[in-house]
Amino acid sequence: MSWSSRGECMAVGVKAHVLYSRLLLDDDYWDLLSSDTVPEIKEKLMSTAYGEFFETLPAETRRHDIESAIHNTLIAQAESFLFHMSSPRDKFFKTLMYQYEADALKSVFRHIASGRTDREKLRQRLNVPKHSTISRDNILSARDFSEVSDVLRNTPYHRSLAEPLKRLHSGEERSLFPLETALDMFVESSMNKALKKLEPDERNRLLPIFGARADMYNLYILYRALVYYSLTPEETLNRLLPVRYRVTMLIMRELARAESGSRLTEMLKGRFPVYEELISSALDDENPELALESKIKRYVYAQAKHVFDNGPPGFHTAVAYYILKQFEITDLTRIIEYVRYAHDRRRAAAYLTKPIAIAGGEHEWQ
Repeated sequence: MSWSSRGECMAVGVKAHVLYSRLLLDDDYWDLLSSDTVPEIKEKLMSTAYGEFFETLPAETRRHDIESAIHNTLIAQAESFLFHMSSPRDKFFKTLMYQYEADALKSVFRHIASGRTDREKLRQRLNVPKHSTISRDNILSARDFSEVSDVLRNTPYHRSLAEPLKRLHSGEERSLFPLETALDMFVESSMNKALKKLEPDERNRLLPIFGARADMYNLYILYRALVYYSLTPEETLNRLLPVRYRVTMLIMRELARAESGSRLTEMLKGRFPVYEELISSALDDENPELALESKIKRYVYAQAKHVFDNGPPGFHTAVAYYILKQFEITDLTRIIEYVRYAHDRRRAAAYLTKPIAIAGGEHEWQ
């Protein structure tokens, strides 16, 4: 690694440590969960690192305005990291931000599928980075899945999404599941391809995060295919990432032939006890789908936290921080939803990604 690269890595690593110190603490989470209204959440966040992004919001702030401002904090931080990066680190970091483009595309897909025509509301909810490969105006102008395909023609997404978009437009397919799965596969595959082009030391430091993501993604798709969809083993395997970490392709072929979710966990037992325990404990929950999603995120969160905490500040530190910050934003979005619909707060806390301990006294609802 050149001296300039070392300086670049040190700069973004130190920056990540500074930003990490501004992440919300357990008490902050509980304080937000104790809110009675969404505007109250906004007021509490004004005194945190999110405050500067709320200054331009109108007095009568809507939920989507708050969520948009929260998401913009990570976009702004990611772009400040990119300012210090050169290839191949900048290319890898940009693939991390594909998730924002993917979320925007999913919103458009659902908008079209529902037959809604109000584009202005959708425009306000789309958060895309400055360097996005997708034109927000062009994608918002698409009226059907064929036009979406045309808009994506000169973007990295077209090859992966062209066929499922075609099937939806022709009526051969009615569910968005294959399209959204293809999109998720593109994002995860892009990150893993870019990961391989990093320096060996950086790649090895980050592999526990992205290897875990790949394994968890594939096992989640296997679980959903077994429980919710009548797919053949071959159809299931075609929906998996072309990336393997601990669970090899040979084992995936065996798992795809499981007859049920419980049988899947039996087959994992002994081989991958951590994965088996994660899925089994989720299946025992009163809301297994939500529990599985949160447990998978929490497992990846733990990998990112471990990477962040180990070794001197470097590129791996910035990437781990980005993942942790992304999870914090996911949690904030969920907290807003819990407060808005007056869900049981203690129960809601169990489904957050960050494992939070009870501290600072008991609230009435606790």
